[in-house]
Amino acid sequence: MDGTTLITVTEAHCDELGHLNHVEAVRYLERARGRWYRDRGLYEGDGERFGTVVVNIDYHYRAECFLGETLRITTRPVSMGTKSFTLAHEIIKPDGRIAIDGRCTSVIMDLAGRTIVPVPECLSAHLPTRGRGGRRR
Repeated sequence: MDGTTLITVTEAHCDELGHLNHVEAVRYLERARGRWYRDRGLYEGDGERFGTVVVNIDYHYRAECFLGETLRITTRPVSMGTKSFTLAHEIIKPDGRIAIDGRCTSVIMDLAGRTIVPVPECLSAHLPTRGRGGRRR
């Protein structure tokens, strides 16, 4: 199940070149990912139990984003191993062009034990399992 988040570029998120700063763009994607987790119930009932840890990010910058633009960020499940999973992201400009796209691989940490645990059912129900040739964490 895909997720969508809308964010408007503010002056605080722009750099001296007058466009969305790359660090802020990654934060936008992180906010969208967090919303995707919450919408699937990861933190429901016990928000102190699990945390997510990013183990790989691969984003591609394709077009500038400017002050005042409302960007649509999509989050789409890609694959799941035993303990890691990958989500795809796109930041889409108001004119429909893709400004940034890429993937993020994460794991789930049990915060009490500080250990990586299998992907909880609330997320795994939305993630396709990696094929035989895929890497598993």
